[in-house]
Amino acid sequence: MRALKLLLVLALTAMTAACGGDDAPPQPTPDPQTLLAEGITQLQDATSFKYEVDVSGYRVAVSVAGLDLPEGAEVSFKYASGTFQMPDRLSARVQFRLGVLSTIAELVALGSTQYFRGELITGNRWLQGEFLPGFEPASLVAQPGGVPHTLSTIRDLSLVGRTDMDGLSVYQVRGRVEAGRIFSLTLGLSRVTTGLLDIDVFIGTQNRRVLRIALVEPPPEWAANSDPTTWQINISEYNAPVSITAPAADGDAS
Repeated sequence: MRALKLLLVLALTAMTAACGGDDAPPQPTPDPQTLLAEGITQLQDATSFKYEVDVSGYRVAVSVAGLDLPEGAEVSFKYASGTFQMPDRLSARVQFRLGVLSTIAELVALGSTQYFRGELITGNRWLQGEFLPGFEPASLVAQPGGVPHTLSTIRDLSLVGRTDMDGLSVYQVRGRVEAGRIFSLTLGLSRVTTGLLDIDVFIGTQNRRVLRIALVEPPPEWAANSDPTTWQINISEYNAPVSITAPAADGDAS
């Protein structure tokens, strides 16, 4: 009998605890401005981070000076994955299309000096030249103009909600940004310079780091019926130890 009473007490206790859980106060809804500000601070203060850029939709043209390309050959950007080291160094692998071919190039940028190589464009020799015209790694975090500053200018900001992104719990915030402010965000490859663009920012629920930025750029006027260019920028590996140095160049592309 005593054992039966004990079991009844335990069962009632468990039921009471379960009912009490339903009465727990809901988690407060984060303020999107506060979320974004926390993410901007972590990005601005990082000593290094991995920066991935992937595009889909209307093509992104790339002008590579000094290369002897076939007449009419078009170079377009597809994907880049690189590591940024404060204050002004970047090492990256860039995928692009040369006509109907797809190929990979390596890029090292130290301040205003760029080195690049690729099987199709340089015969796999390192050349010194301007692979990304006008781009300098320091522009990624520059004030003003850098990625953190660009995010701070987002207007009409709202919280979309909490979601799962590649197994990570994130908050998604949405707003609009001036096209003239996205130069560094897109590695200097964006076309548009006027108007407002839709932008989404994904921020980790635990670490409050900016993990992804999604940006939609309309096609040019002469291709108005084409799909827009969608930019997806992933940022990861904050503050990892890195050391980026200049490769031994075999020539000058200019």
